[in-house]
Amino acid sequence: QRRACVMAKGSKRKGPASGVEFPLDDNNQRSTMAVNSETFAVAAEAGGHPELAHDIRSSAKGWRKRYAKYVVEHAKASAGGRKDALDMATAGLEYLHGTMVFVRNERSMPLRTAMHEFKEHDFYTGHIKGKRRKAVDGGACFEVPYKKKVLSGDALSVQIDKWVREGVVEVSAGANMNALVENAGEWLDLSDVYFVMLGASSAMGPYEFLLRHGAHVVAVDIDRPQVWEKLIATARSSPGTLTFPLKKPQSTMGEEELAANAGCNLLTETPEVRNWLQGVHKGKRLVVGSYAYLDGALFVKISMAMDAVVKGLLTSRKGTSLAYLCTPTDVHVATPAAMATAQKNYRKSPMWQSVLSLLCSVIPGKHMAPNKFQHVTDDEGNTFHLVDAIVPDQGPNYILAKRLQHWRAMLARESGSLVSTNIAPSTRTLSVVSNVSFKMAYVGMEYFKPMEVMDQDTSSAVMAGLLVYDLRCHSSTAHPSVKLKNPLCLYTENSFHGGIWRCGYKFSTIGTASVLIYLFVAILVPLYLFIYNAIQVYGWSLVAHKAVMAVSERGMQRPDYLWDPVSSDLRVFQDLAFMEVLHSVLGLTSSPVFTTLMQVLSRVALVEGLAYVPSSQNSVFIAGCLFAWCLTEIVRYSFYALKLIEREVSVLTWLRYSMFLVLYPIGVFSELCCIYHVVDGFPFWGDAKNAIAGHVPFLFRFNVKQIVTIQLLKLLGLLVWYGAYVPNFPILFSYMLVQRRKVLNPKHQEGTKSSTKIKTN
Repeated sequence: QRRACVMAKGSKRKGPASGVEFPLDDNNQRSTMAVNSETFAVAAEAGGHPELAHDIRSSAKGWRKRYAKYVVEHAKASAGGRKDALDMATAGLEYLHGTMVFVRNERSMPLRTAMHEFKEHDFYTGHIKGKRRKAVDGGACFEVPYKKKVLSGDALSVQIDKWVREGVVEVSAGANMNALVENAGEWLDLSDVYFVMLGASSAMGPYEFLLRHGAHVVAVDIDRPQVWEKLIATARSSPGTLTFPLKKPQSTMGEEELAANAGCNLLTETPEVRNWLQGVHKGKRLVVGSYAYLDGALFVKISMAMDAVVKGLLTSRKGTSLAYLCTPTDVHVATPAAMATAQKNYRKSPMWQSVLSLLCSVIPGKHMAPNKFQHVTDDEGNTFHLVDAIVPDQGPNYILAKRLQHWRAMLARESGSLVSTNIAPSTRTLSVVSNVSFKMAYVGMEYFKPMEVMDQDTSSAVMAGLLVYDLRCHSSTAHPSVKLKNPLCLYTENSFHGGIWRCGYKFSTIGTASVLIYLFVAILVPLYLFIYNAIQVYGWSLVAHKAVMAVSERGMQRPDYLWDPVSSDLRVFQDLAFMEVLHSVLGLTSSPVFTTLMQVLSRVALVEGLAYVPSSQNSVFIAGCLFAWCLTEIVRYSFYALKLIEREVSVLTWLRYSMFLVLYPIGVFSELCCIYHVVDGFPFWGDAKNAIAGHVPFLFRFNVKQIVTIQLLKLLGLLVWYGAYVPNFPILFSYMLVQRRKVLNPKHQEGTKSSTKIKTN
């Protein structure tokens, strides 16, 4: 789900095996599934669950398709008792370090043996000191890029609280982020932090964040110049320091040669990387972050390499802390509140989700299932609620790589080390969105509230902030002094799961539905809205054309010279605007329903009123209405149509946000005058006059009294109509002034763009 620097040269190895590898089986093949399933079986046995171990071994041949079920059962077994969880973690890691091999010069040995045998390294140490000054004492602030804004201070706290309310993050994560906002001046001075990054160029790693706040970063990454050029440039422009491995002394090279000689291969030089790190910043407490990622079986290998390094540093450098990023697409112990909210969201899921669930059930294996939590009561009477968010398509190697990181985190914390390991949300990293299916699913998922898929810079900043909280706050669960009911609870707090835990539907079952939603929302809806706007452009252009032709051919010889030629088309395309109310009700556009209804209804009422009252069709103010309406609507609908296909014409944009300054007053004045003619000529008044004379002859013997009554009724009608009409003008005019400043004046843009939803009214 999240990718880091490629720590090995290519996913397909050519030539003899080298470095960390899976062992050869009886068929001389390096089987990943056999090791994968046996790891879980061995761990289950050690935790006192021989039946589970037997079932896992029985399913080894079909492990790739069956693994998810047994990983959930494995987690349930771990939740059964503190000792069970630790015994299973110990056994799983011991098996992997004794089974995975390290190949060098065609000699294969257990990884454990290689780490014990190779005690030297031939790396030199490079140092880069940043040129930028760090913030003065108390001047640093916690910043999070979000939706093309950079939030900090009160604005960030408001957004954090919103995430908590919506269920995007757990309450503890929100509280801890707010604590960092309040204490940023003190906590974000990282000049005392020595942070080792295994996979420094990781898309989700905290490399830039740490350097920006003055930390000492020890970077381990693949020896590729393009990778190190970026890492070194980032370090130079920061107030932090960078330490990194070199192939020859830094003093013998020019600055331009550093990138070409920097880096290492964590897969093939695992012991040497560990040995080099043992001598870096001696006497300082290290925080070691494991961030490297590779696809498929390579992820297991790179995770084993990182774990071998971590294991060695925990032994040789006392006080070493660990840091990991957890995936939300796993099985975790969740909060009771998350479980209750998921059940509530399922019960109150909108009808369209039920319909979509029915449609998906027709596709084999693609049915949408409720997000049911698994419940486990341990030997001390504690009840744990496990949420299963495993996506089987990720594959068993991904889960095994993550599981061995979980095991190391639990064991290290139990041994007294600080361990920051927080769940990060689903993220639009470049590698993920390059996959068309994932990209479509990520767009559609956000319609399953409270799901929210984050941009890479948002996730990276938030997770770095939670890391700092863990390092600075002694009440964080990262500190071993904080008692946990079960080691698995380490992943319960600080969870920024992006809504996965609290979604009404099981995360692994909404993928197909999300793609269908994407196809509807991102393709069919914009296509429909484009066609609608194009039709309106044509319609109002037709009305404008007929009005111009009427003036040029007939002049003003007849009082109704304008109404007759345009009336039928005007009524059709103005009445069609009722579709915009439906668009708003269905959520196809972001326009408020009531505001849209009042705008459309006021215009339609006037047009239909003119059609119903023949005498009003002689009004000269119809020309003012047509002039303002046609120009406004042609520009407006053209603007929205082009915006839907991501095209912008600067002249059209200027007209859209400038013409209203003149056309709104002209249009409103003309409409008010036309309303007067409609009310004055309404046929009802003649009927009312007769009714009054017939039914109340004693009171209205004089025609004057009848006329006065009719005029009072007319005045009342005008007041009612104007009362519903006039107050909207200053509101809409002020709104357009604000929009004009935002769009046409860069100083008011604040780096933002319009909402992705397109208004059509």
